[in-house]
Amino acid sequence: MEQRPKLSVTGYRAIWGTDLTEQIAYEYSRAYAKLVKENGGKKILVGRDARQSGPIILSSVTKAFQAEEIEIEYAGILPTPTMLLLVKKLNFDAGVMITASHNPIEYNGIKFIVPGGRLTNAQETKTIQQFYDSLTTEEKTIQGHPLNEPTLDNKELRKIHIDEILKNIDADLIRNKNFKVALDPINSGGSLITQELLKELNCEVQVINGEMTGLFAHRPEPLPENLTKTAEFVKNGAVDVGFVQDPDADRLLVIDETGSIIGEEKTLVLAIKNVLAKEPGDIVINLSTSSMSEVVAREFGRKTYRTKIGEANVVQKILEVGAPIGGEGSSGAIYPKVNTARDSLVGIALILELMARENKKISELSDSLPKFYMKKEVIHWGGDLPNLYNKLKDKWKNDKVNEEDGVRFDFEDSSWIHIRPSNTEPVVKIFGEATTPERIQTLVDQVNLTLNSN
Repeated sequence: MEQRPKLSVTGYRAIWGTDLTEQIAYEYSRAYAKLVKENGGKKILVGRDARQSGPIILSSVTKAFQAEEIEIEYAGILPTPTMLLLVKKLNFDAGVMITASHNPIEYNGIKFIVPGGRLTNAQETKTIQQFYDSLTTEEKTIQGHPLNEPTLDNKELRKIHIDEILKNIDADLIRNKNFKVALDPINSGGSLITQELLKELNCEVQVINGEMTGLFAHRPEPLPENLTKTAEFVKNGAVDVGFVQDPDADRLLVIDETGSIIGEEKTLVLAIKNVLAKEPGDIVINLSTSSMSEVVAREFGRKTYRTKIGEANVVQKILEVGAPIGGEGSSGAIYPKVNTARDSLVGIALILELMARENKKISELSDSLPKFYMKKEVIHWGGDLPNLYNKLKDKWKNDKVNEEDGVRFDFEDSSWIHIRPSNTEPVVKIFGEATTPERIQTLVDQVNLTLNSN
């Protein structure tokens, strides 16, 4: 298995200073600039999260586009979903978001945005890689000058995103509840805009880690084990709900009024439950997303489509089938009325709307969802993945298998297990779910035994 980072539909991410340098950022940006130019593009929007390596990468990105004679507007520090929406609403020919999303602080990366406000799909990613591989020595030579200051009004850009959310929810219903909300935007891209959205919804906001310093107060992936201090903050704040974002604010985790962390998969399920109650259509989720979403969709008489991992794959299917909502279980709801992207601000608004309409505490809404037990393991492993898949197919040869993205097995008792390499890190991921903790542990143990014997 290839252990080095590679370009994927989620962009390019790596540890800053090793597999991501000024030179690598320049070359990938130059490759994307060539694709933009080939498609007739003349002007792009660039933004970033608050990571401290961001300005250096910004310099490489802007120089690369200058070399291809493409005009750049720098939007400053903003969430990824805001950038995607702005590219669409302001009719930019493309966009670049400098972020490593939920990856640890030592990482950074680049996400490429195409016209219409979505991330690159598999074919577009392949084309960028082809341009990258064919760069000449001269084209790899960094030239040009950096942009140091935003050239557009960041506050007005934030307002565009907020207004788009407000017009697609029942904002007055939320305002009348006067919710008390705790917020942890991890000192990054969501810090200002999320507070502004909550205040527009008449929420009383208590903030922890709300300065855009890029100095993360905890590991940035919004998982329970990373959020013990935030959970304590929520518990002590006497609030109705707590929200946690990752550095580029595309992912969202919810903490209930008691300080209990609601699993990341439930973020999406709660949003789906709200949207299906008011809009027609089916849902789209990826192969590693909890069956909770599927069960809720079935309760509304709706169909569930599953895709390969990666936001771009889910978005492509949402647009294809006209789904009103979809997303990935890793804390990411996609509500195409607002944004064809995972959007934590949309997730916050949809969950507050659900709480207001059903007049229930967030803990009550969480407890009412279908009961499943999920295991997620990440393993640094350099073995032969095809051989591992074949051994597992022999083990479970009478069960349903899906080889669209790694290998997934579905069993008659509603349990499943999915094994695949990560798109963004040199690891193997094992995701699985069952109706009892014992059953899912057994399945994961069987995969690990096979893996260790490979």
